[in-house]
Amino acid sequence: MDQSTVSGLPRKTLRAGIIVGAIGAFAVILAPQIMQLLVFGPSYSQALGAILQVLFQLVTLFFLPFSAALIAASLVMRHLDTALAPRTHAPIDAPPPTE
Repeated sequence: MDQSTVSGLPRKTLRAGIIVGAIGAFAVILAPQIMQLLVFGPSYSQALGAILQVLFQLVTLFFLPFSAALIAASLVMRHLDTALAPRTHAPIDAPPPTE
């Protein structure tokens, strides 16, 4: 892999974790309201309600832990990038390198 691709991977992983977490949080907060809005009276399909309820439960069950795992992975990748980066051995009194 290219070095620029590797260095951007923790940032992309962190963004994905934040987005997945936001979707999971909104699903937890808004699922009851959405389920109440979908009840249209006697024409309401119980099968559709059951499918949507299972879908919301799966989103809330998987999205929040997956979000935490993505965020943790991005932090580990960022730490490893800095720990494994080639270090220049400069004297202690030398000014810091400029790029």
